[in-house]
Amino acid sequence: MPTNQGLGKTLQTLVFLRWLGEAGGGVRPVLVVAPTSLLPTWQAEVERHLEPPGLGSLIPLYGSGLGGKKRPGAQGIDTQSGEAQLDLSRLKEAIDAGKGGRFWLLTTYTTLTSYQHSLGEIDFAAIVFDEIQALKNPGTLRSFAARAMKAEFRIGLTGTPIENRSSDLWAIMDQLCPGALDTLAAFNGRYGAPDRDNMRELHGRLFKAAGDRPAIALRRTKDEVARDLPTKTRRLHPREMPDKQAAAYDAARLNLGAGASKGAALRMLHHIRTVSAHPDLSARVQEAEFIAASGRLDATFAILRRIRDAGKRALVFIEHVRLQYRFMELARREFGLTRIELINGGTPIAARQKAVENFQRHLANDGGFDLMVLGTRAAGTGLTLTAATHVIHVSRWWNPAVEEQCNDRIHRIGQTRPVSIHVPMAVHAKHREQSFDCLLQSLMNRKRRLASLALWPVGDNADDANELQREVIKDAAEASEGNAVESAMRAMFARDGKPMPDTSPDRSLVFD
Repeated sequence: MPTNQGLGKTLQTLVFLRWLGEAGGGVRPVLVVAPTSLLPTWQAEVERHLEPPGLGSLIPLYGSGLGGKKRPGAQGIDTQSGEAQLDLSRLKEAIDAGKGGRFWLLTTYTTLTSYQHSLGEIDFAAIVFDEIQALKNPGTLRSFAARAMKAEFRIGLTGTPIENRSSDLWAIMDQLCPGALDTLAAFNGRYGAPDRDNMRELHGRLFKAAGDRPAIALRRTKDEVARDLPTKTRRLHPREMPDKQAAAYDAARLNLGAGASKGAALRMLHHIRTVSAHPDLSARVQEAEFIAASGRLDATFAILRRIRDAGKRALVFIEHVRLQYRFMELARREFGLTRIELINGGTPIAARQKAVENFQRHLANDGGFDLMVLGTRAAGTGLTLTAATHVIHVSRWWNPAVEEQCNDRIHRIGQTRPVSIHVPMAVHAKHREQSFDCLLQSLMNRKRRLASLALWPVGDNADDANELQREVIKDAAEASEGNAVESAMRAMFARDGKPMPDTSPDRSLVFD
């Protein structure tokens, strides 16, 4: 079931599971497989939306709950011994007695893989694969384990059915409806090189009924099912790179164009990304000097001051861990905040949930200005943070689907106020529209537009990296005298085939 984030995939699924349990007489249990970060969400959603007994008694196969299910004397995991290491005898007895529906199991993709023999012995009424793009590589042990599970119904939930390659979608559907999209070889022959025609055809094969056979997938978009969501405005905040940042960028750009190996070139491209965020993350200088050294940080703090003055709240997405902590230190001092919540790849499940609850407290008791710092990958899914109305992308990846998932932490069902998305940009005075941030904006804009027309790979791929490498080392066209940032924006919007928007009083430009 591909859908935008925050449009009720979980709720829809729970309603179906509850109906299935009642229609099937509650004979067999349900298994939900989800990323670790989403486990608390599933528990909370069951308690919130389903009256007792909900889906039945929960058997948590993660954390301490997993250890408590080990067979006496069992060592290691199933895939080490080839034998079932979990004791699920009580569940099997309940199934034999026609009462298996009194239980539901919640686990992660890693645990499913590690204990596939134990779980493979159970006949489930349904298996739900949340964020099923985790199974996009069909030849992995994880995918083999998922295919080996036994269930009458198999449900996949995702907001990004195609990330890097069109074959991602084939792998997902092979888990849910094997053979529906032919063999992998036949699929790649027809859809491996995406174009508008074959992606539209693929869209029809998935989402349109064929004769008396219903569509094999459901797609929900905000335009279709959440028209009452408040408006979402996207703004670019371009700033000219200060001298130190421009010098560091030039050095990285020179190395990128020096004929390095493919791997070295990719590392240098990532270095340019980092430099475009800040030229020296290890600099031990005064707060104001550290902020002023980065065009992006300068824009970010200007945005936050306006949000502070309005008494609103913001999510700040930063990919670089070192910059996350330095930014939090700067923001605490700048805004007098005693605590700033952080969720990144190192945040434990319980701490993530506590951070969310602490931030969301503003919905019941508005405490005024606040902000939360999040890692783009680690916190881009599974969180509801509607106490905020602003998102700031200090770091961006060249994947509009990931960025949109981050935006959907606040622009989702439950949000009642207009939302603003802010993209700070660092523009090199000489390279202007060929600056990395401008090139990335053009790439993201093109991929987002293609994805809106039909299914389209919007994730990370080698072609994107190669394109950015080639474009970064190109020189900008000759420009007339005038403001370098304004010149860069005009050239960038022209390249994207869009009219140049008016500049707002805060120097931002609205884009779609």
